[in-house]
Amino acid sequence: MDFAKVFRLGKKGAKKLKTSDKKAVDAGFSWPDGLRIGVFGHSNTGKTVYFTVLNEDCKVARDLQISVNDNATAGELLSNYKKIWGVGSATGVGTVVDLREDRKFPEATKADRLLQFTAILDGSDKLPVVTYDYPGDAVAIGEPNEFTDKVADFMNECDGLLFMFDPKVLNAELQCQAHVAAFVNMLEKLAPLDRRLPIPVALVISKADTLDGFNGDEQAVLISAEDEPIVCEDFEIFLNRVLASSKIASQNIWAGTVRDVLVKLKEFIKVVVGRTLDFQIFFISQTGESPKKIGAEVGRSIYSPPEKVRPVGVRNPMYWLLKAIARNNSLIKFRKFSKYVAAICLAWIVVTSAIYLWHFSLQLGRATSFEDEIIERYSNDPFSTSEEEQGKISSEYLRYENKWLVSRMFRNFKTPVVQIRNGYNNLRSGSRTKILDDILTRLTSIVNNKAAWPTVDPSDNSIKEEEEHLKLKSDLESFTGGGDSTSALFKRADRALTYWDLFKQCLVNTSDSTMWNKLHDKIIYDQSTYITEINAAEKKMCEALLAGKTETAKTVTAQRAGVDLSGRIKEINENMDPEYRLETAVGELTQLKNDLGSSGNPADIKMIDNYLNNAHRWAKKQEFTYRIDALPQDGHLHIEAVPEDEEPTWSEKTQLLSGFDNIIKWKPGYAIYIAYDDISQDCNWGRKSTDKKVIREKYSLFDMEGEITLNSGTKVSISFKPSLEKQLPTIKK
Repeated sequence: MDFAKVFRLGKKGAKKLKTSDKKAVDAGFSWPDGLRIGVFGHSNTGKTVYFTVLNEDCKVARDLQISVNDNATAGELLSNYKKIWGVGSATGVGTVVDLREDRKFPEATKADRLLQFTAILDGSDKLPVVTYDYPGDAVAIGEPNEFTDKVADFMNECDGLLFMFDPKVLNAELQCQAHVAAFVNMLEKLAPLDRRLPIPVALVISKADTLDGFNGDEQAVLISAEDEPIVCEDFEIFLNRVLASSKIASQNIWAGTVRDVLVKLKEFIKVVVGRTLDFQIFFISQTGESPKKIGAEVGRSIYSPPEKVRPVGVRNPMYWLLKAIARNNSLIKFRKFSKYVAAICLAWIVVTSAIYLWHFSLQLGRATSFEDEIIERYSNDPFSTSEEEQGKISSEYLRYENKWLVSRMFRNFKTPVVQIRNGYNNLRSGSRTKILDDILTRLTSIVNNKAAWPTVDPSDNSIKEEEEHLKLKSDLESFTGGGDSTSALFKRADRALTYWDLFKQCLVNTSDSTMWNKLHDKIIYDQSTYITEINAAEKKMCEALLAGKTETAKTVTAQRAGVDLSGRIKEINENMDPEYRLETAVGELTQLKNDLGSSGNPADIKMIDNYLNNAHRWAKKQEFTYRIDALPQDGHLHIEAVPEDEEPTWSEKTQLLSGFDNIIKWKPGYAIYIAYDDISQDCNWGRKSTDKKVIREKYSLFDMEGEITLNSGTKVSISFKPSLEKQLPTIKK
């Protein structure tokens, strides 16, 4: 058979379809809102019956339910339902009764019908659906009929496509290939053959009950989930992978049928595979078994539905298609969101780049260019520039430093700019720097010599300054009176004046740490903030001031620590919690000892040392003597202490009886295993026992003292000699 002739005819039909589609667009067909589902099929493929049976099958399904939206659709589906199931009705006065009529399939579709319903997926997602039933001749290869343009317009903008194929034409080669050519033409209209298909596409083999080897629902979906990637391959690989799948290869007759169908539809499938992952092939039956032939007419046979209509797989194509559309819509929304994010990022890059360009080219660039222009005249030697030129460079950097953009976004540039500006200022004021350093050295000498400190009048706590002190203050003020407040000399002198005033306030009451702390905090803050401006002379001055504060603070701290220790003795000794006595109290007393320092009472320090030494011994493994005071009659114990992450070895094969002293080796963190054997239990030295208990707390030894209830209720009583509480460290004078 000359198939090339068939496909040449198909290409002609495609050209006509494209021309008519242009007219259809111009005619402006109007379609309701909703997901547009295209069902593309020729005459006698079962489109009308499919919609009817699908509506009924979905009434009791969970994965896909259909709610009809308009009376026209409801009336059409109900009418078809009555015909297929053989249901009629008769009405009398006040009475309506059902009648049984002959079952028959709906007449061949002569007019087009718009079907609207709401599809509910998996009981939650509701999707408005619009689909279209039409005479099958409208999609046939050849001259278009009155519905061709309208069908083409509907299919052109649909969200998903079901291609319906009647397997009864498989043996009619020319008709079969004509149907395939129409399918290919429709795909060409959706997207050129070198582009990806933009919508999900499914091939639906209707009337599958007429195919050899078709057994039911398990064969309704051809491509299993794990085999979906084969849709990306070419036709030959696709065919081989499908036929090699376990559910096909295991059924010889069905495998042959599937191969025959795929080969006959090869030209259509070749267009689809490799261009989309949203492709599936379904085998369905609207009746579940072959209908009974009751007659024939021109162009088709007439059948009667079977006694029992049991649809097979009719929900699968629509459910798959709607799920694929919903997934694609989610991806489209994500892509749109990604585009917005990309646009925002691009705008941010442009704006940020513009800001950086403005800063480096017009602001910082202006200052550096001005500096370069001047020092290039002196062979890049800034020390050869004049005082006036140095001042201009410093002023230019100061202007840059005060820019709004620099203060908000480029603060990190301010520190090096300040260094550059101070460098030029220092070039102008080298001699004055030495004068200021000499003044700071005089201030340092006064602070280091208590005899040189200003005196305090006890009557009113006022400070009496000598001539030397007044001269020092006057010399510092000569650097801050009317000078440039941004210059390094001004700020260094101003800091020294502030320290001197705070130091004098500390002298009013040297034991009051408040003012000393204020002086200390001010010095520490300045040293971290103006680290680049502080030279050796200022550092020595700050060290002298901090030393005075430190000595005073030590004395005050030692006094407070001694008082605190007196109040803590009773509290510590009366607390019998081992964790408190061996950890918390140790930390508190260690801190008190540090606070006492060399200025503390030696007796207090010795008392703390004794406590700490006794507490530290508990960190080592020690032997403790204990006695079993009470034990069920004729029973005995096995007890072993081991590190938390180990199991007992029960190597000491000793039966522990009531009334005898025993030794246990333990340190904090050891778990204690207690095993009890009664007279009926064969002794396994703890490995198997009548009852047992594991004590895992860090100070498990203290939980072993007193009455212990084992896991199964056995009660034993154990005491230590001396008691563990008396063995805890005690702080005493």
